[in-house]
Amino acid sequence: MSGRAWRVAALLLVAPVGAWPAAAQTLRTLSSARQLHGDSALDVTYAAGRFRLEPASAGDLYRMDLRYDEDKFTPVRDYDPASGVLRLGLRGRSRNISPGDRRKGEMPSLDVALTAEVPLTLDVELGAAEADVELGGLSLRRVSFHTGASKSSVRFSSPNPLACDALSFEVGAAEFTATGLGNANCRRMTFDGGVGAVSLDFTGSWRGSADARIHVAMGTVKLFLPRDVGVAISLDRFLASFDRYGFTKRGDRYYSDNFSSAPHRLNLDVAAVFGGIEVHWVDNHN
Repeated sequence: MSGRAWRVAALLLVAPVGAWPAAAQTLRTLSSARQLHGDSALDVTYAAGRFRLEPASAGDLYRMDLRYDEDKFTPVRDYDPASGVLRLGLRGRSRNISPGDRRKGEMPSLDVALTAEVPLTLDVELGAAEADVELGGLSLRRVSFHTGASKSSVRFSSPNPLACDALSFEVGAAEFTATGLGNANCRRMTFDGGVGAVSLDFTGSWRGSADARIHVAMGTVKLFLPRDVGVAISLDRFLASFDRYGFTKRGDRYYSDNFSSAPHRLNLDVAAVFGGIEVHWVDNHN
């Protein structure tokens, strides 16, 4: 296997949606998979509905299970061996489409499993969709996660075996949760949020130190900080409360009591407007 990192772009777009239909749609099911064959890139494109991502079984490049309304969407399964680009997902047949009937639970869905056996650069872009993303165990060089008005959960349940250059989240009006960020092994993290409730859990198997920038326009930010990691916070807030328990202010920064002695450090740059910043000190889960 070559040492070149693979680029994985998981893109979830929602076309303009009209009124929900009164009757449930009959959804078609499509399954697809491909085994590893040397270097490649992945481009996963999805039109609407629920999205789930997880590591694939050994030897698989990807696995896809798709449920969709064939009157409104066209499945996409394109692979260009010359460029090594794989495209998966859905394409809307028209601009004015409705994903399904929420009352009947008939929403299109896409379950994708990606290889954990090669280095990945992962781009995830979601529209107004529910997302359940498990990144634990994937070999990640860089991660970019974008979502609009949605409810999203991102987990690093096990450590990333590689040193990750950057992890970024961009969230609109959403309920967003990220857990196990200490397992991401990323030296730089950024979070940009619009309106909503945000929970960021930095527990995990820390192998270095990290800088994180968190900017939220409006809403509550809950920070779950491991007690064995030294934390420093630079704070810029307007009409936003801050719980400074466990910190001592020196100059314009807040420091945890163990900042000088801790083997790993987390430097936080936090900006918040019209909301609150809650700090929860927790035992680490290694």
